[in-house]
Amino acid sequence: MNETLAVIVALSFAGTKYIMALLFMFSYSYFNFWEAVFLATAGGMLGVVFFSYFGDGMKAVWYRFFPKKPNNRIIINSRRRLIVKIRQKYGLAGIAFLTPFVLTVPVGTLLASHIYKSKLQIFSYMFVSFTFWSFLLCSLYYLSGVDLVALVH
Repeated sequence: MNETLAVIVALSFAGTKYIMALLFMFSYSYFNFWEAVFLATAGGMLGVVFFSYFGDGMKAVWYRFFPKKPNNRIIINSRRRLIVKIRQKYGLAGIAFLTPFVLTVPVGTLLASHIYKSKLQIFSYMFVSFTFWSFLLCSLYYLSGVDLVALVH
């Protein structure tokens, strides 16, 4: 695979499915530690910026094709309880911390944009979260010396 194409794929994966981006970067040995950290953080932040600014438009298009049903009942399920508990207990920091793994980038960004209106605050919390997870996971991978390609074959 061409190195430019690998960078584009890594950035697009990190903007939507963060774990897939890290697995892609670890399985193809194109990237050293600092490149992997930078691409994972930059791709995650590109996803945050994209879904922050275009999320409202995407919601409008969605509701145009799938209109909301007039229902006054709030459906309570385990996922909604988890989101409410995280918001009440930890706020934006909790949402940003869980975004890369539990909520995924689009869901975490749309949720944070829906609850908090300050985009600068959302961007800063998400940046800290993506940087933390990138350093942690890349450090664990590169220090352990595990070869994912050899494990698969």
